[in-house]
Amino acid sequence: MIRSLTAALLLLAAPAFGAQDPEALLRSGQRWLDAGNARAAVQSFRRLVDAVPDSRSHYYLGVALLQDDRPEEAAASLRRAEALAEAPNPALALSLGTALLRSGEAEAAVRVLEAGAKHFPRAAPILIQLGYTHYTRLDGISARAVLRRAREVAPNNAQAPFYLGLAEAALGALEPASEAFGKAVMLDPRNFEAQVALGRTLSQLGRPEEAREAYRAALAEAPALPAALVGLGRLELEEGRPEAAVASFEAALAADPGHRQALYNLAAALSLLGRTEEAAAVRRRFAEAAAAGDDPGRSLSRTRSKARPR
Repeated sequence: MIRSLTAALLLLAAPAFGAQDPEALLRSGQRWLDAGNARAAVQSFRRLVDAVPDSRSHYYLGVALLQDDRPEEAAASLRRAEALAEAPNPALALSLGTALLRSGEAEAAVRVLEAGAKHFPRAAPILIQLGYTHYTRLDGISARAVLRRAREVAPNNAQAPFYLGLAEAALGALEPASEAFGKAVMLDPRNFEAQVALGRTLSQLGRPEEAREAYRAALAEAPALPAALVGLGRLELEEGRPEAAVASFEAALAADPGHRQALYNLAAALSLLGRTEEAAAVRRRFAEAAAAGDDPGRSLSRTRSKARPR
């Protein structure tokens, strides 16, 4: 009871003397990160940097900025953390590589991540991010090699086979891609992106029933997922069922009205049904969506930052 009372009194007293205490600022920022409030975490870590401008404080500020979707600022802070660090740090290498990639500096990201992989050859998160970075640079061969290493280092990590599958598919190796996506799904059955990727690959391999099963599994995890609905619609088109395909594509567009793949395929399905005016209207929508920018369905994956590698 005495210990509980003492702890409570200390907590009450903390704001009076700990507003600029580095450890209190660190804990405050970490709590905000854990709560998902990156903006508040940035404020705490900026005060920490003002109080103690060392590698640790710059690292945490960079992590918070990255989670707040400010990768350029994050990269600058993490560069400073790297310059002040006494020794290489795997979490720092991973975060800096991620920030650089998200800032559009893929080549710089590769250099940072390759250095991290050299210092920490069994750090799977670094290898996975390095492989993904190679993939974004359209270097499928390098991506494949690195991601195979990651899979060996961490056989139970579901990200490694997922990104390996993307690399294999990009290289046209559909059977290895389907095996990799299948492994990713086995390790993480709730990964709907892997389910969609598996469905696409199985469809390309001429295995429609298995592809349909994968798309339905994705929809079970993410109802109305446009990529899965488009995949099902394409299967229906190939099976000579344009009416069913129209329903699938329209469901995808209900979830994402600008989804270019859904628009393109819906126009094709309507044309097959002789609904030429509707098809022409959908083609116009497709042209407008294409002119607006990137296709929402262009990439299955997203680069995510983590305060600590998993």
